[in-house]
Amino acid sequence: MFRRLIKSSIGQRLLGLMARGLIALVIRTTRWRVDGSAEGRAVAFGSDVIIGAFWHNRLMLIGRTWPPGKPLGMVMSEHGDSRVLGAAYGRVVTRPIYGSTRKNATAAFKGMVRALREGVSVGITPDGPRGPRMRCHPGIVEAARITGFPIIPAGWSTRNRLLARSWDRFVIALPFGRGVVIYGDPIRVPRTLEESDRKLYLEQIEVSITAATDQADRLMGHDPIPPADRPAQRPESMS
Repeated sequence: MFRRLIKSSIGQRLLGLMARGLIALVIRTTRWRVDGSAEGRAVAFGSDVIIGAFWHNRLMLIGRTWPPGKPLGMVMSEHGDSRVLGAAYGRVVTRPIYGSTRKNATAAFKGMVRALREGVSVGITPDGPRGPRMRCHPGIVEAARITGFPIIPAGWSTRNRLLARSWDRFVIALPFGRGVVIYGDPIRVPRTLEESDRKLYLEQIEVSITAATDQADRLMGHDPIPPADRPAQRPESMS
């Protein structure tokens, strides 16, 4: 029944409204702390355009993680759960950008670059929409390289929470507790990159998001969620 509900537009809207209510309750009843890199926080909360990067399993509280007052273009898949998120965050996401690495990847990338160039900061989950968990896809590096805007790694955690049995171990925050948001150092990707440098920046982004997220979890008394194994690379042709 849940699968049928999440596939229908009415069901997505209903679930989105329920999620919006829970999110609002969690944000309002949680005692929040903001920490991490001083430079990362200064850039995130400043007037500059940014690329906010966090893992897919932290999507629930993007509204608390995102700097208040800063426009948000959000890269979202066209899958049912992402539509639910869109309904939940309809007032926060100022520009939905639909597409993903598995479907309409070109449209998602072009939409992200267009938003950035038009002065709309973009939030992205570089391991979404289907993983591997906490492993970056390359689009975020290219977007930062082309536009010149900094990537701000971020993570959050709450003392009261549940973990879903999903591929990403989605974190469901619960109300009436403590919470923390951690920002990492800004990552600026140069315009000109060798292929080996692209891999290094991809790994740097991955490590930085995970470090912010792990720090948040530890501060809230949780063991960090481990990343999935890296996908096996295809062997190069011998011909």
